[in-house]
Amino acid sequence: MASIGKVLSVRQGADVIRGGKKIRLREGMDVASGDTIATNKSGLVQLVFVDQTKIAVGPNAQMILDVSMLRGNRKAKRFTVQALGGSFRFISGKSRKRAYSIKTPSATMAVRGTTFDMWITSGDQSAMLVIEGTVQMCGRRGSCRSASRQCSLFATSPAGQVGRPADQAQYDRALQGGFPFIKSQKDLLPTFQVRAEGCSGRLARAPRIEPEQAERPDRRRAEGAQPDARPEASERNRNERSASQGRASASAESRSGASSRSGVSASGGVSASASPSGGNSGGSGPRASATAGNASATAGW
Repeated sequence: MASIGKVLSVRQGADVIRGGKKIRLREGMDVASGDTIATNKSGLVQLVFVDQTKIAVGPNAQMILDVSMLRGNRKAKRFTVQALGGSFRFISGKSRKRAYSIKTPSATMAVRGTTFDMWITSGDQSAMLVIEGTVQMCGRRGSCRSASRQCSLFATSPAGQVGRPADQAQYDRALQGGFPFIKSQKDLLPTFQVRAEGCSGRLARAPRIEPEQAERPDRRRAEGAQPDARPEASERNRNERSASQGRASASAESRSGASSRSGVSASGGVSASASPSGGNSGGSGPRASATAGNASATAGW
C-alpha cells in the first residue's frame, strides 16, 4: 500500500473501508488512494497528505480518496475527493491548483485557492462556503459559479443549477444546519483552524458579510458624502455638488428597495432551488432559495 497521507487525529466513530474490509481508524494510520473514509454521528477525522493538503471529515460523512502522486511523492498529479455526504473542511496544499477536484453527487468543484467547507445533504444538494481563495462550483446542468469572497455560500438545486441563499435568514440556517466547523472549531487541531468569524451570523466578532445588492447603495452614499478636498471651490460649485449628491442618494435608496424586494421574493422549495436572477445587482446566474424546516434532517436550508 502506497501511503498518500496519515490520520492526525480521530474521534471514536470513524472507519476506513479498504479492499472491502472495514477497519477502525486510529491516530497515525496511513491512508491510501482508493480508501473510503466514513464517520458516524460522533466521528471526526483530521487528515494530512504528503503535499500538505488537509481535510477534516465531520460526523455522518463519507468520502473516497483518488490521489496519484508525482515522482518524488511531494506533490499530487491528481487529487480527487468524492464527497458522498456530510460536512468537510478542505485546505489545499502544495500541489498545482489544477490537480485538485472535489466531486459530490450533484456538483464538481475546482479549487483555485486555499480553504473552504462543504456540506453534502443528499443526492440533490451540495453546498460550499469559501473561507480563503477561490472555488468554482458546477452543477449537473453545467451551471457554474465562482466564489472568492470570504463567507460566500453557494449550493446546487434539484434542477442542477448553482445559486446562493435568497436572504440572510437562509444563509444563517445553512450555517447552523450543515457547517459544524464554522459554528465551532474547538474540536479541530490548530492547523485546521482558520479565521472565519465573519461567517458565523449573530456570533460573529467580525462584521457580517451582507448581500452585494444591499452594500452598493450604502457605498454610493458614503462616497457621495466625502468632503471637498479643494479649498478654492466656489459656493456655487458646492451647491451644485450638494444637489447632485441628493439626487444620487435618492436614486440609490430607490435601487436598494428594489433589490431588497427581489431577494425576498425568490421562489422556494423543500430543498434549495434556483431561479433566474433577472435584473438583480449581484450579477448573472440563478439565486438559491428554500423554505425553512429542520436543516439537520432534510436536504433543504
